[in-house]
Amino acid sequence: MSAPRILAIANAPGFESARMRLLMAQVPADVEFSDRQRDMPRWQVSREIWRLLQRETWDLVYLEGASAGTGLPLILASRKWGQRYIVSSGDPVGGFFHTTRGPLWGWAMERFERQFYSRSAGFVGWTPYLTGKAIQMGAPRAVTVEGGVDLARFRPLSPDQRKASRSRFNVPPDALVCGVVGSLIWTKRQQYCYGLELVETLRHLHRKDVFILIVGDGDGRRMLEDRLPQTLQHRVRFTGRLEDDDVVAAMNAMDIGFVTQTLDQLGVYRLTTKLPEYLACGLAVAMSPIPGYYDYAADVAWALPAKHPASEQFHRECAAWLDTLTREEIAAKARCARRVAEQRFDYTMLGRRFANFVKELLR
Repeated sequence: MSAPRILAIANAPGFESARMRLLMAQVPADVEFSDRQRDMPRWQVSREIWRLLQRETWDLVYLEGASAGTGLPLILASRKWGQRYIVSSGDPVGGFFHTTRGPLWGWAMERFERQFYSRSAGFVGWTPYLTGKAIQMGAPRAVTVEGGVDLARFRPLSPDQRKASRSRFNVPPDALVCGVVGSLIWTKRQQYCYGLELVETLRHLHRKDVFILIVGDGDGRRMLEDRLPQTLQHRVRFTGRLEDDDVVAAMNAMDIGFVTQTLDQLGVYRLTTKLPEYLACGLAVAMSPIPGYYDYAADVAWALPAKHPASEQFHRECAAWLDTLTREEIAAKARCARRVAEQRFDYTMLGRRFANFVKELLR
């Protein structure tokens, strides 16, 4: 009997592409992988996926990362010839557009999302909260498979290597380094992008040993740089976009990794891809008090203020916490971080869960 044919599509290069391949590694199937290229127009994405769907008969299509551009061809194929597909997502689509574009966009994209999930064969949520939401929207089956981490690549470096990493990013060896890794995309509606909370918190700090390391790029970088007073510029490092191995070095140069989310119908469902990577590198974490904080990170993290991360009160409360934080407290959290990553975010374990779900759908 021939192996089932699966078309696996990643909505974005980088993490989603790597996750797709790691999860599929334990599925006994003949798999063809397809990656959406960065900056490819939505209409071109849809056309390319439609071409792949029509090319042959697929036993199952697996989409990693939900969007209208990737989802509409699958809905159409489901209607025309009963194509079966599963969707894996780390964001609520309607919630994302509601938060970033406004209520009308949110309403329209939630209608798409309901159609997308209800016509699927199943949903794979990066968090249990997304899994429940998908079931509520009509997904016939669902499983939680968190955004995991490649534990062989993301790891704690030796003390000498950590020292070299700090030197590479021009950070003093004795600094207390707060850092963030992510896309620096400015959201006009929120007046926020990753890193803003660190830049603004620095204004209110009394201690002088705190340095900021911001890894990533986007239109928000200029906004962050413009907000920095000249007297504080020497305490902030922008690295730009880095490759994975360089990200590992940057994370090992940090003392605390920040996982900041807005407390709305987008942020509360999320579990950022960077949380497992911070933990795998042995890094203590500061995290917004979303459900994922309590479910995954409370033993190795501090809860950030339950306020919008662009608000001055958030920045003042962050500064007050950092001003009293000791190196011993940081070390105590960091000692447990790698173990949490191994227990909760190991792709070997997550891959088995995903494979069992797919094999049942293919039966």
